[in-house]
Amino acid sequence: AYRDMTAFDDVFHAVTASSPASATWEREEGPTEAEVEFTTSSHLDVVGLPPSMGRWFEPAHDQVGAGYFGVVSHHTWRNQMGADPSVLGSAVRLNGRPVTIIGIGPKGYVGSGAPLITDFWLSISSVEVDGSFRIGNLDRREDHWYDVMARLSPGVGVDQAQAAMDVLAARLAEGYPEINEGRDITVFSAADVRVHPQMDAAIAPVSAVIMGIAGIVLLLACSNLANLLLARGIARSSEVAVRRAMGASPARVAGIFLGESVVLAAAGGALGVGLTAWLVRYADRLPGYLPLPGVLDLTIDVRVLGFTLLLVLVSAGFFGVFPAIRSMRTDPARALGNETRSASPGRGASALQGGLVAVQVAASVVLLVSAGLLVRSLTMLQGADPGFDPAPLAYLRTTTDVPGLAVEGNPGILLEQAREAIANAPGVVDAALTTRLPVGFGGSTTTVVEGYEPVSGTGSVELDYAVVYAAYFEELGLPVVDGQGFGPDVGSSGEPVIMVNEAAARRFWGGNALGGRVRPQSREDAWRQVVGVVADHSVEGLGEGSTPMLYYPMGRSGIAAAYIVARSATSGDEVLATLRSGLRSVNPALPVSELDTMEGRLGAALTTPRFTAALLGAFALLAVLLASLGIYSAVSFSVARRAAERGIRVALGAGRGRLVANAVLKTLSYASVGIVVGIALAALAVPLLEGLLFGVSTSDPTAFLGSVVLLLALSAFAAWLPARRAAHAEPVEALRRG
Repeated sequence: AYRDMTAFDDVFHAVTASSPASATWEREEGPTEAEVEFTTSSHLDVVGLPPSMGRWFEPAHDQVGAGYFGVVSHHTWRNQMGADPSVLGSAVRLNGRPVTIIGIGPKGYVGSGAPLITDFWLSISSVEVDGSFRIGNLDRREDHWYDVMARLSPGVGVDQAQAAMDVLAARLAEGYPEINEGRDITVFSAADVRVHPQMDAAIAPVSAVIMGIAGIVLLLACSNLANLLLARGIARSSEVAVRRAMGASPARVAGIFLGESVVLAAAGGALGVGLTAWLVRYADRLPGYLPLPGVLDLTIDVRVLGFTLLLVLVSAGFFGVFPAIRSMRTDPARALGNETRSASPGRGASALQGGLVAVQVAASVVLLVSAGLLVRSLTMLQGADPGFDPAPLAYLRTTTDVPGLAVEGNPGILLEQAREAIANAPGVVDAALTTRLPVGFGGSTTTVVEGYEPVSGTGSVELDYAVVYAAYFEELGLPVVDGQGFGPDVGSSGEPVIMVNEAAARRFWGGNALGGRVRPQSREDAWRQVVGVVADHSVEGLGEGSTPMLYYPMGRSGIAAAYIVARSATSGDEVLATLRSGLRSVNPALPVSELDTMEGRLGAALTTPRFTAALLGAFALLAVLLASLGIYSAVSFSVARRAAERGIRVALGAGRGRLVANAVLKTLSYASVGIVVGIALAALAVPLLEGLLFGVSTSDPTAFLGSVVLLLALSAFAAWLPARRAAHAEPVEALRRG
């Protein structure tokens, strides 16, 4: 299909196909994970940039047998190779295979998957670093996992390109119906894509939530500053009056307050950029850092600085406008007349201060409710049933696809020997092989289910699958709920059988899957019959819905890489050492790419929910602290300005407790308004978190009620502290200060 697209030379100036993957980069300081991108020789023609050093792939590199060649990204060459020019012509080892570096990528370009940084580009279809399936896949139409980018010819727009691809899609559907019937080709403008159209759909809502939360915290900080600067502006009423009396215009006086706000906001913006630069530099050392694959290109560029400048100006305008407006409305004669008296700020200023307190409380409610929902969801997720018993299980992953490793005949034989050695090791009850473990991503296959017509009209569905050893289900404690499991010899004699999980049985056969048939989309004669149904378990993540799954028998298959799962009676550390030594006893050259207990794997699956809950919890904590500080400051200023009035009240016999209660009740009245508004806003906002929640409703009363009680208590405490201190001052001293 990619080659068919290149034939539209009146529409596309250049077309490239690429596919991301990861590989183990063997370095002197130890192995490290590298992001690689398999791509064609036309890639830089599409990007429109030349390599910074050396050369790029030639068309011959796209063909099978061209050799193992790669290009290192400028970012990786500079940051991990010391910008050493001798890298050109040298070889790096990726997944145990030597790859000759022929060039260094364009400066500033980190790959088509930006902001994920590509470390190496590898020539397409001729380098099997990621597995033998990479070889020759440009010659197989069923290998449709590539992304295609194109540079439009001069004068051609996206709509014209889409029309051309509609023609191609129809042509492919007619010529190759088994693979392309019902499939469209969608053209996206690069300006509308951030990472990948499919990934953008998942990232955009999360990004919007995070930006919204950060915006709420900024609103809190601005409200706090507005309250403090308003109080400071009231205290400077005499200064404003003198300036006005000496001829300064209201606009000029207001400009002084706005100018001070801009300076304050600019200092905060500069500090924020500096802190961001430090965090970006050391972000990979922080706990829970970015639960995403690869390394992100987190550079502070002109766009970031421009956005910061915009935030500075908007923030300064928000918290500087209130004291500025008040200064313009100040009556010089009245202000000078009140200079010798400790006048209260006035009803308007008091109401404005109370309104700012309400804004802070409302914003805090939204964040507290959101954080409470995520924490409760995380608690529920930690107790979720994965569908199997992880406690006595450990696993390792290995591969026989290693240069220099002598494999006689079928590579699956060596894996079976390794399984048998581990199964017979001390403390191990039994062991099994699988190409995929629960709670993680793995392979999928485009499948035709006999008698089932998908809604998409393609005639096929994409299903997750695993190739498993006969005892795999027994090892995980997954019962066969219908039919029979794989016997020890199933697969060795080539029986066309398959097992499915309960989710697949329900979706495709109404729960009665025995005797049903499936086949790969590209092979009309490769039908397999369902002989058993196994219980559901978490396929890709904890707390997911039922995911259909296919299980192929392993037998003596030609699979070169697999997991060995062992059930043990010993502790985690001991069984891990046993697995490693058992593998080495078969062949010391067999690598261990993964080694962990199943409990550890389940814990790792909670990284993203923990990160999200911790992030939102930190924002919520910051919001509560800011709101409490704002209330404390507002009440402190109010009681300080009314010191004389309070002294008179106490001198005339007013109870100190009543004075404190009045201040607290007044504050709680403003806080209550904020709480009501905050609950309404939270009810509108928390549905955005629905995709992140497990076992918790977005209207969970515990989260809402807990947030209300906490904020009322903190508001009362923040008001009580300054009010109590002021109420216990001596009346004479209060009058003297007034």
